[in-house]
Amino acid sequence: MKKSKYFVVGALALSMGMLKANAAPTHSISVNRGTIENGQSVNATVTIKNAAAWNVHINGTGNTNGCSLNEADATSSGKNATKSFTVTCKANSTGIIKINYSGDASSEDGTTTNLSGSKTVTVIAPVPKSSNNYLSSLGVEGGILSPEFNKDTLEYTVTLEAGTEKVVINAEKADGKASVSGTGEQAVQEGDNKFEIIVTAENGSQRTYNLNVIVKEFAPIEVKINGKTYTVVRKAQDLTKPETFEESTVTIGEETVPAFYNEKLGKTLVGLKDEEGNISLFVYKDGKYEKYYEFSFKGVTINIEKMKVSLLPKEYKIYSETINGEKIAVYKYSKNSKFALVYGVDVTTGKKDLYQIDLKNNTIQLFNKESFDMVKENNKTSLMIFAICGGVMFLEFLIILISRRKNKKILNRLKEDKIEKVKKVAIEEAKDESIDRKDIKTEEINLENTDIIDEPKKKNKKKKSE
Repeated sequence: MKKSKYFVVGALALSMGMLKANAAPTHSISVNRGTIENGQSVNATVTIKNAAAWNVHINGTGNTNGCSLNEADATSSGKNATKSFTVTCKANSTGIIKINYSGDASSEDGTTTNLSGSKTVTVIAPVPKSSNNYLSSLGVEGGILSPEFNKDTLEYTVTLEAGTEKVVINAEKADGKASVSGTGEQAVQEGDNKFEIIVTAENGSQRTYNLNVIVKEFAPIEVKINGKTYTVVRKAQDLTKPETFEESTVTIGEETVPAFYNEKLGKTLVGLKDEEGNISLFVYKDGKYEKYYEFSFKGVTINIEKMKVSLLPKEYKIYSETINGEKIAVYKYSKNSKFALVYGVDVTTGKKDLYQIDLKNNTIQLFNKESFDMVKENNKTSLMIFAICGGVMFLEFLIILISRRKNKKILNRLKEDKIEKVKKVAIEEAKDESIDRKDIKTEEINLENTDIIDEPKKKNKKKKSE
């Protein structure tokens, strides 16, 4: 019984082995994408199984630049194997790409199979790439964003407790096709820590969100200036040294802090940070602080100090002007003047003097009071001359006016005399011609010229000659 059982099992195993050895080659084709945009490419793969030798032809037609493959080969061992053949077809217009294959394949026992088949790929017009480079949310774990997040707001601040060494920045992109960098766990230290969260849209355009993470100081040194609270900067790397100053230190309270010193000016500067995190340099002396203003004008650098009123011409008044980004008090001759006076110290020489700033051209020079006085004196002289000339012209005008009035009176008198003369002549003529005197009307006589007066004289001369 056992022998017959083993015989059946062996026969089945042998028959299965023979079937496997005599299996014919099989074949198929696949594409990595069924739809592509114009200009994109598609990969087509022909796979043959149970083949010891093959002869394969692949060709792409339709809306493509063309793609083809021809291969004839066999396994080195003569045994059956699985082989794949891939071509890449690039679309050149919208429509259809058809990928065909043909040929034959043989198994190790000599069974041959003809190969044929195809796949089609649809080519569509390119879809415009998204330009959305906004965030939909932004935050720092354990901190509160200020101001509240808005996709159009690019500047934010988060304040964290002293001793914080790491933060986690979270950000969500508004478009799934965009990418974000600058998020995740970040190392921080005491003071200001600036981070950029950059969103890159599908089309490559970028938007940068700026995040300032402020880690509080341990026991900060606070000072109040004009009602505003500042903290003393205790890290030298947070300060920028002015060119003419040297690095130094100064003791404030019981702590030594970084400072800058200029021997010629005799001034010590320390850094103070306001409540918004802005750092400025202040002159420190005997526990008092004064804002340090340093301006450079084409090679001349001055530190502006409080004006010495004794040096200021009395015609000048105080105004406010923005110079090199700083709003300071200056003195001008008039509100619209393009020149301003300041009292300052040349930081390279230590010399103090009155300086004149050309606000339009951003240049500076020492104020020449002598020239100013000369111009002022010339202006006075000019005003005097102008007043005298004006007076003379006014007198001339009066004389002309009076003369005209007198001439008018004289002319009127002459006219009256002429009229009287004409009346007399007319009456005489009327008598000679027996014209009634009462018909003579002087207003009817034309007095256009003096010839009327001369004509009767000629007639009288004629009578005498007769």
